[in-house]
Amino acid sequence: MKNFLLVIFAAAFMAMPILSYGQQEVQTNESAEKRISYSFINEYGFFGGGTFGFTGVFINGIRFNKTQDLIGIGVGYEADFRSQQSVPFFVNYRHYFPGKKKLKPLVNVGIGLRVSFWQDWTNWYEPYYDENGVYLYDMWYGYSKQRVTPGLYATMAAGFKVRALSFTSGLFMKSWNNEYFGGVEVKVGFTF
Repeated sequence: MKNFLLVIFAAAFMAMPILSYGQQEVQTNESAEKRISYSFINEYGFFGGGTFGFTGVFINGIRFNKTQDLIGIGVGYEADFRSQQSVPFFVNYRHYFPGKKKLKPLVNVGIGLRVSFWQDWTNWYEPYYDENGVYLYDMWYGYSKQRVTPGLYATMAAGFKVRALSFTSGLFMKSWNNEYFGGVEVKVGFTF
């Protein structure tokens, strides 16, 4: 019996560090947190100013968890009345302001290249005469040519984030075919 109690005491004494080992892990430790994490953001919205259109952007980035900064590479698709269709490629910087509530304010800046493509129509009229040489009407002739031009893409927005959902609004500056135009854009997004 004495040996049995001694074995139980020795086993409990040996297990004591194992049982208390997890207690230290529960406390927050900056070195235990991930310093960098991956973020994928997709945002959709409308813009107006020099033209009116729809925009959608996708951003792959890394988030620095300690400073709440995100740097990423973005690509998007835009359709509007001026340049018809365009694809922006840009570098994005986003900062989330710390807060104890679920609502976190943010600022967003993106700058890069915008490739626009559209159909350019060339047409002309030629008079049409009957067999007696009497003028009847003008014949319309024409063809379309696919045009592609690079331009500027820049945006600066502010908004907020609630968990994975974000809402931003801000200003933009874009160019198309050597014309610069600016305006306001509103986007709703989701972060993975």
